[in-house]
Amino acid sequence: MKKTRLLPLLVLLLACLCAGSALAQSGIAGQVYIASVTDRNGPVSSLTDGSTATTWTKTASGYGADLTINLYSATVGEIWIRSGHCYSQNYFNHYDRPSVVAVTLWYSANRYTTTSVTYRYRLSDSFRPGTYSASWNDGYQRILLPERISGVTSIELTIESSRQGYGSTGATITDIIVASGSHATATPRAYATATPRPYVEYVTPSPTPYVHRVTPTPTYRVEIITPTPTRGVVLLTPEPTRTPLVELITPVPQVTNPPIVIPSTDYPTEGVMAELLKTAATRSGPSNDYDEPGSFYSAGDYVNVVSKAWDPENDIWWFQIELNYRGEWMRAYTPANRIDLDPSLVPTENDDGDAREVLLDHRVYFGPGYEYKMYKVSMLYKGSRAVIYGYEEKDGMLWAQVHYHDYAIGEDRRGWVPAEVLSEWPFSW
Repeated sequence: MKKTRLLPLLVLLLACLCAGSALAQSGIAGQVYIASVTDRNGPVSSLTDGSTATTWTKTASGYGADLTINLYSATVGEIWIRSGHCYSQNYFNHYDRPSVVAVTLWYSANRYTTTSVTYRYRLSDSFRPGTYSASWNDGYQRILLPERISGVTSIELTIESSRQGYGSTGATITDIIVASGSHATATPRAYATATPRPYVEYVTPSPTPYVHRVTPTPTYRVEIITPTPTRGVVLLTPEPTRTPLVELITPVPQVTNPPIVIPSTDYPTEGVMAELLKTAATRSGPSNDYDEPGSFYSAGDYVNVVSKAWDPENDIWWFQIELNYRGEWMRAYTPANRIDLDPSLVPTENDDGDAREVLLDHRVYFGPGYEYKMYKVSMLYKGSRAVIYGYEEKDGMLWAQVHYHDYAIGEDRRGWVPAEVLSEWPFSW
C-alpha cells in the first residue's frame, strides 16, 4: 500500500523537474541579475518570478517612472517584457496592454556621477505568437537597444499609452528580464516587436533620445545630445569693495566638466563660506550609516556651510554644505576636518527626530526647494514612516528634512520634502 502511494509522488516530482528544465531552456541568453523592481508603492516581486499567473498593473498616474528596475552596475543590451496578462489568451484580452513605453537607462558617467538616456518603443500586441524568432521567447518580446550600455544602475519604464482590454483594468505587465545580449545591428530583419518609433519596415531603426521630442530620420546610430540645464544660475557681479573669494569657472559641455564654484551671494541659503582642505566626500546625513551622493570639488575650492551635526558614534562634527554641481544645487554632509572652519561659527542641528506618517507619494530633493537637485529614483510613499529633523521655509513653502529608508538602494537617507506631505501627528502603527 505504501509503494502504491509513493508512485504518484515520484511521477509528480519527475513532472516538476521536467517543467523546471523546460523553463531553463526558454530563458533569455545573457540574463542580468535584477536586484529589485519598484513602483510608486514599493517593491514589485511579481515581475521577476517568471510566472505567467502573477502580474503588475498600473493603477494610477503620477510624476516620474511607472517602474524602476534596479541593477548592480550591469551591461545592458536588451530588455524582455511579457506585455499584458499572459496566463491565457482570455486573460490577455481582458487586461489592458502597454503600447508606447519610454525606457530611461541610468549609468555611471564617471566614478562619482551618473547620467541617463531615454528611448521610446512601441510594443507589439500579441499573445505568444506561434513562431519563435530573435524578437520573441516564451511570450516575452524584446526591446533592443541601439548599443550596449555599461555600468547601468537602474532602468525606468514609463507607460505613455496602452491598448485597452475589455476589462479596462489598467496597463499590465507579467514579467521582465534584462540581458546583456546583443545590441541592434544593421542586419535587415523584419522584427515582429518592440520597434522604436518611428516604425521603419524591414530595417532595424535606432531609437532617438527622449529630449528631442521630434520625429527623427531613421539611422543606424544616434548622436546623444547633452541637454542644456533647465535652470540657469545667475552669477552676480561682486560689489566694488569686495574681492571674489573664488574664480568663476566656465564649465566645458562634456562629462568631465569641472564643477562650478560660485560666490556666497548666489547661494540659495545664507551660510558661511569656507575653504575645503580636501575633496568634499559626502553623505546624505551626518553619519557613515547614510548613502553617499558622491565626492565634489577639490582642496582650495569654497562651499557654503549651512549647519553642523554631532556624530556620537565617531565623535566628530559633520557640516551640512551647499554646493552647485553641473548647474544643480545640492546639500550634503561632509566631516568637519575636510573644511577650514571653526564649528562654533555655524548653528547646531536638532539631534532628536520626530516620526511622522507620509500622507502623499512625493519625490525627495537634495535641499529645501524645487530649485535643488532631485534624487533620481528616491520617493516617500504614502503610509510609510519618515523622521523629521528640521524645517526651512523657501518661497512661502515650508520644507521638512527627513530621515527614511530608501528601499530602491537598501540604505538610509536624508532628504527634503514639502511639510504638507507629512502628518501633523506622530507616526504610530
